Amino acid sequence: MNLPLFFASILRTLRRNPWRALLMMAGVAVGIAALTILTSIGESTRRETMKRFKNMLGTFDTILIRPGSSKNRGMVSLTNVEPSLKFEDAKAIAAELPEIRQVAEVQNAFDIDVKYRDRNCTPSIFGVSSNWLELRGDQLAQGVFFSEDDVRSLARVAILGSDAQQRLFPGEDPVGKNIEIGNVPFVVRGVMVSRGAGPAGGSLDNLIFIPVTTASKRLFNRDFLTMMIAQLKDPTQGQEAIDHLATLLRSRHHIAPGALDDFNLSNPRAVMDQVTAMGSTFEKLLSIVAVLATGIGGIVIMSITLIGVSERRKEIGVRRAVGASRPAILAQFLFEAVLLALGGGMTGVATGVGGTQIISRLQHLPFLIQPGAMLLAITLSIALGLVFGVYPALKAAGTNPIDALRE
Repeated sequence: MNLPLFFASILRTLRRNPWRALLMMAGVAVGIAALTILTSIGESTRRETMKRFKNMLGTFDTILIRPGSSKNRGMVSLTNVEPSLKFEDAKAIAAELPEIRQVAEVQNAFDIDVKYRDRNCTPSIFGVSSNWLELRGDQLAQGVFFSEDDVRSLARVAILGSDAQQRLFPGEDPVGKNIEIGNVPFVVRGVMVSRGAGPAGGSLDNLIFIPVTTASKRLFNRDFLTMMIAQLKDPTQGQEAIDHLATLLRSRHHIAPGALDDFNLSNPRAVMDQVTAMGSTFEKLLSIVAVLATGIGGIVIMSITLIGVSERRKEIGVRRAVGASRPAILAQFLFEAVLLALGGGMTGVATGVGGTQIISRLQHLPFLIQPGAMLLAITLSIALGLVFGVYPALKAAGTNPIDALRE
């Protein structure tokens, strides 16, 4: 086979029918673009969701313990559930369960005014134990966190979230300054690194941390906890630890067999796995739709190529009469289909990259392109050309030259 003449013949054919070639490429490009966009946006959304969950829940090697049964309807709060968690429960969990590394104690309120000079705001106030940073994985932007001595002495010290800092101290260094939380004076000890937005999009930085004992005795006047966070020694033993935690708390709270728990246990890793699994299922469904659209593009290639075979019967007859073999005819039509599918695939990838960038900006997602997905799209395009180009190419190669020349 004379390769220069072979490729020249293919290019000449494509130039004679540019609109037909563009239509065949467009059929593949639409499906490939959709597949590229859905794959990239799906992965970007998954990563952003994991990031936001981690910002809200901290590390995934923990168990969250809240008051109220898991069968409570609606949003659980201290207005509709019994405040069943006590400081002694946290100490018992840390001391009696070998699966637990440490326990953080939490009290919180959302309706307390905070003032600095003529500025005020109403951030969330969290009373927490001194191991909060170690257990949660949060970081300080400046200053220092309060110590165990501060917790024992009911120290009036505060750590600001970045939003609270901006509202109370715009352009100022807050460390060492005095603020009032519910008319109680506190000294600012530090400022947290911004954690951004949570899964629902709300800010996680409009808060202030104070020692949990200070919150209990000097601010909230509560002897119960709104939450406890138990850190696991081995993250793979989450369910076993949950079972032991439930047994311990039911015993301490004197809950009769068969009665509902007055607490709720959840593992952030399990919640994250459920969310990502739902997202993965939805992403797969969309990808199937994109693959079907790409398959339709392959059918377009086959249909238009068949039309081309019918229109070029005389050309095929002439080529066969001057000595072109059936394999040569087969190769020409098959290569034309592959070339057009590849062109459509590359156009689809380029369109998909542009579409991904636009959607990422509109949805405030990180721009992410997976090289593996692009390579898969190109490979799929070539496969479409081969699969859907075989039948028209076989039909062209099987053309009887005598019958073709008589037409």
